[in-house]
Amino acid sequence: GIELWAGFSQVGGTVKLELDVRNISSNVPVSNLAIQLNKNAFGLSPANQQVVCNPPIAMGGSGKHSVELASNSNMMVAVPAGQPASPQIQVAIKNMTTGLVFYFAANFALEALFSADGALERAAFIESWKSIDDKKELYGTVSDLPPAATDIDQVAAKFKMHRIFLIARRPVPNAEGQEVAYFSMCTTTGMVFMAELTFKKGVNAAKVCLKTENIAFGVQAKVALETLLRSQ
Repeated sequence: GIELWAGFSQVGGTVKLELDVRNISSNVPVSNLAIQLNKNAFGLSPANQQVVCNPPIAMGGSGKHSVELASNSNMMVAVPAGQPASPQIQVAIKNMTTGLVFYFAANFALEALFSADGALERAAFIESWKSIDDKKELYGTVSDLPPAATDIDQVAAKFKMHRIFLIARRPVPNAEGQEVAYFSMCTTTGMVFMAELTFKKGVNAAKVCLKTENIAFGVQAKVALETLLRSQ
């Protein structure tokens, strides 16, 4: 049969569905695929439904393919009030040679939607932070972090690669060894997220506080931060 691995990324400002197609045991080489996404919370759909495997993938072989995804309001599913948006995207891929259809679901990585212009001006950040109701805050603690993930300079450099921008940092008053860093990120669809990360010298953990008016997507933004903090 055929094996498919999938993930999401952003390349040059474009959201991509990355596919790894592996021909495990099919005598028929994989040459042409058609892809379709169900409606999802992000309104994403393929810019081109055809995936051409060139050269065709023979038995025992594999091939990597990037499918450009575009935001389409007609593909957006409404998020029920008071509920978090589902990160799941359901995908159907048809092997045009054999007619077989593969169905699978993959969780979207929200950082793939973060835009390169997501750095808020410091004054705008402070004003927005104060204006958002405390009910729209999300808290969490990320523990067992690698050493580099407790150094704000290294965290800021890693985050910037994923379009998450350091706005300010300051020591915590009357708390020796503690420092707070503030970050902002915006999606290409116009959502804004702000985060406060608290670090303590010698402790391999960080406290995360995230604020956003788009609270339905707040959990996913927080997960993006925590995942990136944990990554080596």
